[in-house]
Amino acid sequence: MTQPESETLQDLAAAYALGALSAEEASRFEAYLAGSAEAQREVAEYREVAALLALGGPDAAPSPDLRERVLARMRPPAARPSAAPRRSQAPWGALAAGLVAAVGLGFGYVQLREVRDLRARLGSAMQQLAQTSDRLRAREATIDALFAPGVRMYQLTASGDPDPLIQFFWDQERNRAIVHGYKLGDLPAGRAYQLWFIKDGTPVPSVTFKPEPDGHVKVEQIPVPSDGKISAAAVTVEPESGSAQPTTPIRLVGNLERS
Repeated sequence: MTQPESETLQDLAAAYALGALSAEEASRFEAYLAGSAEAQREVAEYREVAALLALGGPDAAPSPDLRERVLARMRPPAARPSAAPRRSQAPWGALAAGLVAAVGLGFGYVQLREVRDLRARLGSAMQQLAQTSDRLRAREATIDALFAPGVRMYQLTASGDPDPLIQFFWDQERNRAIVHGYKLGDLPAGRAYQLWFIKDGTPVPSVTFKPEPDGHVKVEQIPVPSDGKISAAAVTVEPESGSAQPTTPIRLVGNLERS
């Protein structure tokens, strides 16, 4: 069962009394302290013991009543006597060790939380690093493909308007292409851009694609028909699943001339 919040905060009394909490933790504890008479007594007693520790002389010893109350709070509940305790003969050093242990509990709570936060931040950073590495590898692979022997670049443009633009990289040795588009307009729901190859004067359907919100798109490993003469490539707007024949006017077009 999860420990109640009030008990968790009460464990920090010793650390608070010695000023060992962070500003945020101290603020939370002070809000709890204002409504807890028990916590106020504990803080006062821990501060008195700490003051006696600081004196460090042979006469620096707590009153028997104070020493018993502090030691009682450090014992497990089952070990606490039900009747009024007898005066303890334990040396003052045992009480000091008990205070150190109590402060350690407070430090342990704070440190555990900090470790958990650090692990969470580290995990997030590692995930971002992995994602960045994947993007860099993909970009490097694309660059290698663009500069491979036998690759030529063509442009598909809109008639009478320099925007939008598609760079069409054709690997004529492997009959593969890469589409790299800029400033492509938004599309209605259920619609996509479709690429067409003009082969022997007839449109041949190819891939469909949708741009990012900024109008950018990249499509790789597009098969290019190897039989017949490819004279041009064009783009229309079609259903997301694609069309067998163009159903809307051409949006972008460019000549493809083999060397």
